[in-house]
Amino acid sequence: MLRKRTLPWLIFVVSALFMLLGWYATRPDLDGVELDGVPEEPIDEPAPEPDDEPAPEEPTTIKVAAFNIQIFGRTKRKKEDVMAILVNITRQFDLVLIQEIRDSSETTAPLFLEMINEAEGPEYAYVRSPRLGRTTSKEAYAYLYNTETVTHEEGSDHVYNDTDDVFEREPYIATFSSGGFDFTLVGIHIKPDDAPQEIGNLTLVVASILAADPDEGDIIILGDLNADGSYFNEDGTSNPLQAAGYHWTVTDEMDTMTKTDWTYDRMILLDATYSHEYVDGSTQVYYFDQIYGITDEELVWDVSDHYPVYAEFSTNLPDDD
Repeated sequence: MLRKRTLPWLIFVVSALFMLLGWYATRPDLDGVELDGVPEEPIDEPAPEPDDEPAPEEPTTIKVAAFNIQIFGRTKRKKEDVMAILVNITRQFDLVLIQEIRDSSETTAPLFLEMINEAEGPEYAYVRSPRLGRTTSKEAYAYLYNTETVTHEEGSDHVYNDTDDVFEREPYIATFSSGGFDFTLVGIHIKPDDAPQEIGNLTLVVASILAADPDEGDIIILGDLNADGSYFNEDGTSNPLQAAGYHWTVTDEMDTMTKTDWTYDRMILLDATYSHEYVDGSTQVYYFDQIYGITDEELVWDVSDHYPVYAEFSTNLPDDD
């Protein structure tokens, strides 16, 4: 039994406890409030993660190349070191015209594409011509392109209708686009002994493209034109393709061969492309032996007797045709 003198003290303790609980329930939020000169440590909360990854920037230029891979067929495919170099070279460019595919089984181009896409990087695709030539030694062309930067206009690729049989291997024509740049390529491997005649008749090929589409001013001729040495007078002015309005961006002092100092491989632009999308001074020869540090001459020659040639084009300009 509680004594009378203990009861007031107990009532005081219980009342104080209730007052303390009431104050705690209604106290202000003191997070971050400085108490006696000491700031309360804020509670660390994880930063919110972004909803989406930032979109990669669109490229503003593309590299277009031409490469004569000498006698590209089953024998060359068996050389792993050579094929590794060819895969690496091709992946340096957004679009490449491959020439001199010699393979009656027609398996070299798809197998090469497979090897390219097994390597790290963007996926490539290709369009390929039929085998062309007057003799049993026929060749095909192929355009290989980076699908992330270049689009092929479906159904546009075709072999030039050479009704007068001017060309040993008719030009292979295809239309592509990248950003605001849409363009038509005229790929050609000129017969050496007929170089002046075949080169001159490329103006008729251009005329046929313009007749079909008068608005297509972006036409690029590229390939192994054999336009030097004993085959062609590179300093002349009488050939129709040397007339004003045709710009030879692979110039005569550029060595495009691995065994000689000739300039066989060329890129030729019309006024519309040369003055607008073409990146001035960008045309170069891709000296893969120097770039990859290959000192074995035989290995260089196994790759090809040609170097690739290429140029850069702007893709973010207003379309001019």
